[in-house]
Amino acid sequence: MARPTPDDRADRYRRSLRAVPVRNAGARLAEGPSPGELTVEVRLRYGPFLGLLRRLLGARDSKRYVLDGVGREVFEDIDGERDFEELIDRFAARHRLAFLEARALLAQYLQTLTRRGLVVATLPRSGS
Repeated sequence: MARPTPDDRADRYRRSLRAVPVRNAGARLAEGPSPGELTVEVRLRYGPFLGLLRRLLGARDSKRYVLDGVGREVFEDIDGERDFEELIDRFAARHRLAFLEARALLAQYLQTLTRRGLVVATLPRSGS
């Protein structure tokens, strides 16, 4: 396998900025237990065997996350229209951060939201 060239890395970086985060359509949103908090509930996905075990053992089939402050702000900014670069620009302007600082913070947070099933990132096609 060939190592990526600097041009390949630059192209990958540009494509990542054009990625559009989209909220999980199946997530249920509600005001959180405290003022300013947002509760997001997502269904857990199990394979056939674990799904059977879950039903037999009566394990939960959803997970709740409480977002507050900056977490809620970022989640609410995700509208399925704005790409990652636009989200970074908005966040940087609101918090008076440099683009690279905002990018580092948002990349890590969006990774967490994705891992928890609250958000998915759609990538542009190679030709666009």
